[in-house]
Amino acid sequence: MPGGSPSKRGVRGEGIRHAGKLARQVAGNLFAGIESESVRMQTKPQQETIAPAAGEAATAEQANPIRLRALLIGFALLPFTTYWAVESVVSVIFSLIIPPVSALMVVALLNAIGRGLTGRWFLRTPDLVVLFTVLFVGTAMSSEWMAVVSPLWHAFGAYADQNDAYKTRVLPHVASWLFFKRGEQLQDYIQGGHGMPYVLGKLPLWLPLFLGWMGLFGSAAMAMLCINTLMRRLWTQQERLAFPILQVPMLLCQPQAPLWRSKYLWGGFIVMAAIDTLNALNFFYPWIPPIKVRFLARLNEYFQSPPWNQVGWIPVGLFPYMTAIGVFVPNDLLFSCILFYFVRKGMQVITAAMGYEQGVFGGGYLVPQPPYFSEQSWGAFLGLFVSVVWASRGYLKEIWHEIRTGFNPDAGYALSARWAFIGLILSLGLLIGLGVAVGLPWWLVTIYVALYMAFSVIVARLRAQLGAPIHEMAFMGPHQLMIAFTGTQNLSESTIARLMTTFHFMNRLHRTHPMPYQLEAMKMGEIARLNQRGLFFVIALAVIAGIFWGELFSVNRFYRDGAPDWAGGMAGVITQLADNRYPPNVTAMAFFTGAFCFVLLLDFIRYRVPGFPIHPAGYALSMNFGIDYIWFGLMVVLIIKLFVNRYWGLPGYEKLRAVAIGVILAEFAVDTPLAIYRLVTGQAVYTISINGHLGWDQ
Repeated sequence: MPGGSPSKRGVRGEGIRHAGKLARQVAGNLFAGIESESVRMQTKPQQETIAPAAGEAATAEQANPIRLRALLIGFALLPFTTYWAVESVVSVIFSLIIPPVSALMVVALLNAIGRGLTGRWFLRTPDLVVLFTVLFVGTAMSSEWMAVVSPLWHAFGAYADQNDAYKTRVLPHVASWLFFKRGEQLQDYIQGGHGMPYVLGKLPLWLPLFLGWMGLFGSAAMAMLCINTLMRRLWTQQERLAFPILQVPMLLCQPQAPLWRSKYLWGGFIVMAAIDTLNALNFFYPWIPPIKVRFLARLNEYFQSPPWNQVGWIPVGLFPYMTAIGVFVPNDLLFSCILFYFVRKGMQVITAAMGYEQGVFGGGYLVPQPPYFSEQSWGAFLGLFVSVVWASRGYLKEIWHEIRTGFNPDAGYALSARWAFIGLILSLGLLIGLGVAVGLPWWLVTIYVALYMAFSVIVARLRAQLGAPIHEMAFMGPHQLMIAFTGTQNLSESTIARLMTTFHFMNRLHRTHPMPYQLEAMKMGEIARLNQRGLFFVIALAVIAGIFWGELFSVNRFYRDGAPDWAGGMAGVITQLADNRYPPNVTAMAFFTGAFCFVLLLDFIRYRVPGFPIHPAGYALSMNFGIDYIWFGLMVVLIIKLFVNRYWGLPGYEKLRAVAIGVILAEFAVDTPLAIYRLVTGQAVYTISINGHLGWDQ
């Protein structure tokens, strides 16, 4: 795998050791600091610091059962966290989404109070992990996918008279079990003013759409769950990926962990809570001076003359919880994200100097344009996918043997590879079948889904291995490769309309991509020694429940506030692709191929030069928009970590880690009552998110 495991590095030849030593000398003190921290994280995996459990999986006899009380509490709280996700999207636009963690904090606090009053724990660590799994997975399902498709359900039919493109370019082609085609039944939905009892009475009207989208979302998520099940042993036991994102939730599930007695944790908590409380009060009482820790400045405002004024958005912000998560991220990834972020900005300036207009994002939003950031991102992600598959080839042979023979080395503990593979085939078959049912060619849907699943595997693995605080890939989807490599001249208007509307959830942002949440839940289950087979079905049930609650609360929101026309962008995409027959773009193909090869080259070097400071994942993450929010915070935490590593070593890092966890806990603790207040009153409040209720720079 990228970077190699400690055991592999330990048996390299003397020549390679000499090459690594020479490379470190040339790199200098900065790279040496990056290398030493990266090696330390790999030789002492993060899971050893978040749980006392051994690295080996439990057997069927040793596994803890999944208790009914944990399931009941988890599914009872799920409507609240999904409602929060639907109503306040700013709380679910990064890796460690707020609602489930906040709910876990409250439950853990009540559990501790109960322990003080009764002398026993009502919920043990395995129970808290089960509860959090339900909330984590279910809330992710109700977040971004729901937010991007629910405005389309009504808009085409309800606003067809005001928008001719809806009537002539969209409605003749879309499926009636996914979108309303007439607006007569939706006047109360458009006008708003209705509460939940009224919404429940309207469920028969919405049931076909609910089932249709549940089929699409559910089949995609179940395919991911089956892939995670097949790869779990490799990623969690053999490669022992670090899962940095789980530091805080796993600690909340371990009320007796020694870290709770750390003065550094509570010091970080108190300071950060005081700052956030002050900022929250400033929101209500402007005369109270704030301490800005979110957006601080925009560097692009200082570039007024061309081509420098085409550099795009360069925000400066800390976002303490995101910066704190960076403490758990390997230094080579931090350095690489910052490096390639500025490389991307340099590309925008150079491209503008060549006469190509650059906006906030740079490159083409839909149609490939210089400097082809989306194509570079796709090349990087697929390059990482090929690298992962190649490095996993031995394990994949073992899995294929288990599929063929039915052998299950974890019988009674985990779902067999054969059943996981059957589930994968059935899920993909249903997903592709639904695409065919709306009128798309089977081969097109198959390629589209295959590309998306390859992308999904890398998103999940990157977060498990490196803990990326955010993996926003704005407007990135398989359709971009289709346009670049095949053009649109052979696609009919109906095919374009059906593809873009039906699979819109696969090509928007990927902020709350479901697959990483499933894999992280499995890892937490291993740490808590939960039965993995039972946990598989808990995750599957949470997927379905999360979809349903997301659908219900999305509809409730519009019945209450009124349903506006937010589908103009989608109609514009369909019209642009249908009216302009684009040929294959050779230059875009070249950038894709170059990025693909560049990632493989970086991975090749990392295998052979221990401590090489440039990580290919940094290139993949930084060629799109997400790193823009947090580059400054990542740079700050990188400098702090290098300083701590240089002068205090591992003991210093452990103290820094405790401070970081305290900062994250404080941010979430302050944000929780503020978010609840907003849910009740509808009033904008201070938020720790990278987006505010009143705009980016709130």
